[in-house]
Amino acid sequence: MMLLICVDRDADLEVKTGIKGPVVGRENVLDAAVKLALADPRDSDANALFEGIRVYDELKKKGKDVEICVLTGSRNVGIESDERIAKQLEFVLKDVDAKEAILISDGASDEYILPIIQSRIKVNHVDRVVVRQHEKIESTVYLILEFLKEVAHEPKLARLFFGLPGLAAIIYAIFKDAGWRLIIGVVGTFLLIKGFNLESTIQKFVDELKSSFFAGRLSFFTYVTAIILAVAGVVKGYLSLEIVEGQSLQSYVPAFISSSIDLFMFSAIIALFGKIIDSALEKKSFGKYVVAIIFVIAVRLILDSISLFILGSISTGDLIVSIALGLTLTLFSLLSIRSLRGASSEAEVEA
Repeated sequence: MMLLICVDRDADLEVKTGIKGPVVGRENVLDAAVKLALADPRDSDANALFEGIRVYDELKKKGKDVEICVLTGSRNVGIESDERIAKQLEFVLKDVDAKEAILISDGASDEYILPIIQSRIKVNHVDRVVVRQHEKIESTVYLILEFLKEVAHEPKLARLFFGLPGLAAIIYAIFKDAGWRLIIGVVGTFLLIKGFNLESTIQKFVDELKSSFFAGRLSFFTYVTAIILAVAGVVKGYLSLEIVEGQSLQSYVPAFISSSIDLFMFSAIIALFGKIIDSALEKKSFGKYVVAIIFVIAVRLILDSISLFILGSISTGDLIVSIALGLTLTLFSLLSIRSLRGASSEAEVEA
């Protein structure tokens, strides 16, 4: 027996009509195709189902023993959708004694599951359905408008395709030609956040900021102050680059660090100080925040001394002393953190 397999990897059939896979049999598949076409005439999955019916009828006329089914995945396209399709195919193969199959696909996305199907049944052919559109619909303007509509309904895509260009336009309108540097900096920051997957970290900070504000904690005001100081540090570092402009490229980073490091340090210390006050008022342990302040000072000492040494502002002896002191403070911080964790674990065990 030949089995025609129509694949709806992103589960449009289930979402738009409520019909769950697997759907087996010509009449059932035809009913599902009609309902999907009525629910969304633009959906290419409906065309794939009708193509499956056409191939089914064609093979029946030739006297072939054939059956047709629809396998539906999940909106979470990937592992979850492919697992569902695999389970549905195994369920169908228990009832249908098929030895070979034809995959009916509406595009390349569905063909990602071809290896999964081939591992369970021999696939003789892949029938990819390409829908012919009217000439005007195929026009570039229409496609762009359709794409923009899709983007507008997807928050993540909207931030990328509307939010960033909008911000760039505002920056350019305010700062004119000088705004290009700032625009590149904003785009670079965005790519950095995406590249190192820092979104969750930033979201946690925003949530902490909101909770501290609504709870009336001092940390909210220290957080705001810390942000302002950090921005001021970036601005001061940027202005310092104008002084070293024209010098060697390796002077830029040390100049930026040595000019802005104090503001960054005070920014971190003020934020941690707010956490110490909140913890003290709530009668919670705040030792880790005190240790964190020491660690911040140590990092500042090491980075500043290295930057000043590269710029030629301090001697080798001063550099060695500063790094030694910084490493001592860092070691003290790490040992203190380990000690605090051990004490916390013992307290939990006793409790």
